[in-house]
Amino acid sequence: MAHPLLHWRYLTREAGHRWTRTLLTVAGIAMAVTLVLLLDVLGRAFSDVSTLPFKSLSADLLVQRSATKDAVPNQMGVILPYSAQPISAVEMARLAGEDGVEAASGFVLLWNLGQGRFYSISGLDLATDGPLLGPAKVRDWMFKGRMPRPASHEILIERHYGAFYQIKPGATVALSGQDFTVTGVVDIQGGGQFVASNFYMDINEARALGNLPDDAVNQAFLKVSNIDQTEAIKARIAGWLPKASIVSSGSMLQLFGGISQVIGRFHVIALLGGGLAAAALIATLLFGAMGERRKEAAILRTLGWSRKQTRRQLIGEAALQGLIGGLVALGVLAVALALLGQVHLQLPSNLAGENPVDFAAGGFQPPPESVALPVRATLWDWLVPPLVTALFCALAGWLISARLTLGSLWTAVKG
Repeated sequence: MAHPLLHWRYLTREAGHRWTRTLLTVAGIAMAVTLVLLLDVLGRAFSDVSTLPFKSLSADLLVQRSATKDAVPNQMGVILPYSAQPISAVEMARLAGEDGVEAASGFVLLWNLGQGRFYSISGLDLATDGPLLGPAKVRDWMFKGRMPRPASHEILIERHYGAFYQIKPGATVALSGQDFTVTGVVDIQGGGQFVASNFYMDINEARALGNLPDDAVNQAFLKVSNIDQTEAIKARIAGWLPKASIVSSGSMLQLFGGISQVIGRFHVIALLGGGLAAAALIATLLFGAMGERRKEAAILRTLGWSRKQTRRQLIGEAALQGLIGGLVALGVLAVALALLGQVHLQLPSNLAGENPVDFAAGGFQPPPESVALPVRATLWDWLVPPLVTALFCALAGWLISARLTLGSLWTAVKG
């Protein structure tokens, strides 16, 4: 009569009889698998957080030009930020035509560093319906009132700034000695505060305030066709645009720092390293557990079991422990997801050096936006780990059992 592939009754009895060894092995496997799963989940979560501000702006890159010595103003007032100097129409056209860029929009950013309140102004094209990138998203973020009309000395005000200074639609605001009427309130959403301004107006009026040429901008927002090419496009632009300062989602990760930056920015490397460490730990656990079975394997062979049948039994035990360890890891993952979902991160209200308040005390600082860490597990996260772990343990068991069943039975029993 043919022998069964596995003696399931013996397998379960052995696991129960040596329950301490089985428990430690399964717990170690579960810990190793959980490590890999959490690295994957956290890597995706931090990557999602870093791209959230750009998703809210429907853009992937923010291109500016840093200041030169000649750009430093002789007197204070409404000026171009040191980090956002003029970009000519020719350069803007080249940015829009860069290989891989799907859409591009140019804007004017101004600061008031003179007497009175510190404030920032964004100028956008109100005369044409261009792509809704960057500050142009205010069309979707209207909280109250209406959009200004071109060349009408009308402006929008950011919600927090307006509430802080009690400025409402219909009010008149003096900017650089000129009166502007507030027609609406903007509520920046989805992490877009890092490029928020206090006021929004027609781009030509902003150019006039900043003494810019009629076709110049100092901010360019780009949307790329393939997100995987973002860093390559960023490098190409930096190669030809003098004094280029380019912000991407990768730049946003630097604001979180520490382990979050490592996991998010080097997701694949961290996952690979964690996977190798987990594999080494599981192999070590199985080697120790199966090493204790040398005498038992020899006894089974003296009872008539063949070398092949004995190896199958050991491989089956290792695979079963791997399967159970993978399932336990899923339970731990479910608990970890529930706990990590309660973690909140503070998105910056502006990039370093991108707000007049950074240069002088007493100005308005918009509050940082708090977002829940977007941890999520896919269907593959729930299905693949137990199967992969069982297969890996079976492979490790196959290699280890080959060594255990070598040599004479007497040597094994006596040892």
